[in-house]
Amino acid sequence: MRLKVSLLASCLFVSASLHAAVFSADAVKAAFLYRFASFVQWPVDAAANGTFVIGVTEASPVADQLDRLVTGMTVRGQAVEIRRVTKPSELAGVHILYVGPGSGVRTRALRAQAATMPILLVTDRDDGFEGGGVINFIDAPRNVRFEVSLIAADRAHLVIDSALLAVAAHVERRVQGWRPCTSCELFARSTP
Repeated sequence: MRLKVSLLASCLFVSASLHAAVFSADAVKAAFLYRFASFVQWPVDAAANGTFVIGVTEASPVADQLDRLVTGMTVRGQAVEIRRVTKPSELAGVHILYVGPGSGVRTRALRAQAATMPILLVTDRDDGFEGGGVINFIDAPRNVRFEVSLIAADRAHLVIDSALLAVAAHVERRVQGWRPCTSCELFARSTP
């Protein structure tokens, strides 16, 4: 398992670095969106209608890159469809929704609706997690990096593979409840 995680991490980092130098950030983000599908598990009832749908809003260049990238490709044996999404009613059947940068107010209702569904909501904003994002692209010198919110993943009933978490720049986890150390209490009571 460690070898698998190490190999995946190496491939993603090398690939992201090389692609960032050769391809635009939009092309690299499109590639990441496609690859994220391999590391996420959706609930059984949201899994399949025969097509794996990646929705894109407010990011035409990324949607165009995805159109070129996924031609003839599949995700878990399903054909891939790229859908331009503009309103919440178009979210039915979407597995991944990418919301482009700079679209805060215009996409508020769309993000709010997606956050209540089993959709991998991928944002590209400084406040991506506050907007419901499960994965958020972040700026890094010469690279495209991402962070993952396990809190948002739980809310969407998605399971994120540990291999993806291992290569994330940051992982937001639930705050662990504080429990007092029982042996510390015993020690404190027994000292004069």
